[in-house]
Amino acid sequence: MPVLADLKHLADREAIRELTARYARFVAHGDGRGVGSLYSEDGRFAAGIHDYRGRAAIQEFLAGVTKPLKNIPLVTDHVIEIDGDEATCACIMYTPWYRDVQPGFCGEYNDKLRKVDGEWYFVERSFEFFKGKPDDS
Repeated sequence: MPVLADLKHLADREAIRELTARYARFVAHGDGRGVGSLYSEDGRFAAGIHDYRGRAAIQEFLAGVTKPLKNIPLVTDHVIEIDGDEATCACIMYTPWYRDVQPGFCGEYNDKLRKVDGEWYFVERSFEFFKGKPDDS
């Protein structure tokens, strides 16, 4: 039985890492609605001056601001804690440019996640800028 529990834990960790990777790819390709689809219905997105609640509001906001190749988020250094169908994840994000300005910016995501019908979603995704925050953030 412990082996099955370990496998489930590893599968959940990998699914959470993949969720952050899908998020980054949607951003890179300018698919704001796709980014928003990764949030739970009651999800929250917060970064700089932006704070949106609910999947629909997040999708609407991100559809308006996410453009192809506006930035390329590189996400690394995941620290994941899982407790049943809830989890937290902290990871570092760096984008080498933002709207053709180099260097871009970097910071840390602190996420709360929930597993719903076998799929992981962001319940809260909060981004803290380190240095070099863009003017519109």
